[in-house]
Amino acid sequence: MAAVGNRAQAVEPPAGMSPYQYAVVMLCCLINISDGFDVVSLAVAAPVLSKEWQVDPGVLGTIFSAAAIGLTIGAFLVAPLADKIGRRPVMLGSLASLTIAVSLTSVASALWQLFVLRLVTGIGLGTLVVCLNVTVADYASTKARNLSMAILHTGFTIGMMLGSGIAALVLETIGWRAVFVAAGTLNVITLVLSFFILGESRDFLVRRQAARDLARLNRLQRRMRLDPFAAMPPRPAIVRNWRTSLTAMLEPGLRGQTILIWIASLTYAIVGYFLLNWKPTILANAGLTPTLAAASGIITGACGALGHLAMGLAGRRVGEGRLTAMFFTGAMVTLVIFGIQPPDPIPLLAMAGLTTFFVVGAYTGLFLVAVNIYAPSIQATGVGFVVGFGRVGAIVGPMIGGFLLSTGLDRMGTYFVFSAIAIIPAITMHLANRLAAGKASTGDFDAEPARQAV
Repeated sequence: MAAVGNRAQAVEPPAGMSPYQYAVVMLCCLINISDGFDVVSLAVAAPVLSKEWQVDPGVLGTIFSAAAIGLTIGAFLVAPLADKIGRRPVMLGSLASLTIAVSLTSVASALWQLFVLRLVTGIGLGTLVVCLNVTVADYASTKARNLSMAILHTGFTIGMMLGSGIAALVLETIGWRAVFVAAGTLNVITLVLSFFILGESRDFLVRRQAARDLARLNRLQRRMRLDPFAAMPPRPAIVRNWRTSLTAMLEPGLRGQTILIWIASLTYAIVGYFLLNWKPTILANAGLTPTLAAASGIITGACGALGHLAMGLAGRRVGEGRLTAMFFTGAMVTLVIFGIQPPDPIPLLAMAGLTTFFVVGAYTGLFLVAVNIYAPSIQATGVGFVVGFGRVGAIVGPMIGGFLLSTGLDRMGTYFVFSAIAIIPAITMHLANRLAAGKASTGDFDAEPARQAV
């Protein structure tokens, strides 16, 4: 998939990786570990919290939804501000709000407080998932970009596993509040490290060209072991606000790819978040013991990390768009196989892991495609919309799963429905890849093409 339209970079991507660039990538991975912990914190604390406070399941579900609503707000409305005021202040602000919200959750005493704090947590998480992806894409070299983003995504999986492990240690001894104390502590660490390590986007500095931006740019150049600039590079065309960013994403040369990726993100999330929320229950209903059903989270987490890495390692060689379509196809096939399998624990757990491998790997592929087709000037907005449509799917998917299970539909029927939904992102990513390949073969690009990478 190729870049199309007015998406030229203000500065050339680094040719290699310096120690500072590695530090930024690992910092973003650490932040994503913290984010994964934050996401899972209420879920793992809920059994003890709901018993202690005697919370009705319907009320608890509303509190769960607050984070999903916040994620959507953060991705659609807050993250695009990074294109206007810079990524560093948006990321630091999001980290600070997360640190405060998660820490205050540990001393919450009323349900309305939990709802508000989870809403703020969700806004911070939705903003960061966008900014982390575009920051890693900005700092990593062209050769290392895909693997760096895959490593970033493994952080989220590690964070969820870490949160589950800490919860297992403290819930029955110290209590549910200790989960949020641990999460808040990790957020404090990431905030302090980010303040000292994280730099601004070089492309943003060239676009803004404020009084001291040349000095800031050259400081980054030296930290990345690149030659400093004697004067600011020419300022590229500036996308000035959210509406013009959206217009740029929907310009004739890019509109088809943008809409197809939005559809893929929405339908991917319907399937992915159905699996995340309902898989343990379905495994238990299939005859697995509760312990084995719970253990599926560890198995699928490990397989998900392998999916991230596989996409990062093979994406450039195969083509990010093409490989993402292949992973979605793999998810569709494994969902069918999972549905028709007899209730034998080992094959069921193995197929659950393989399904997660394809679903999670495709998730990484969506981000690789997005950061490659959108220019730095609209990159946060572009990735934000991919995340935002995914968050809509994250709300819808579990609801569809709950409705199907409440009607008495069995495992085979339920998974057949979601395998049919999984056909949609496989087709849309295939079409997006063909559309980009057709533009590349005909030379249908604007005067300032960007990366030809996907």
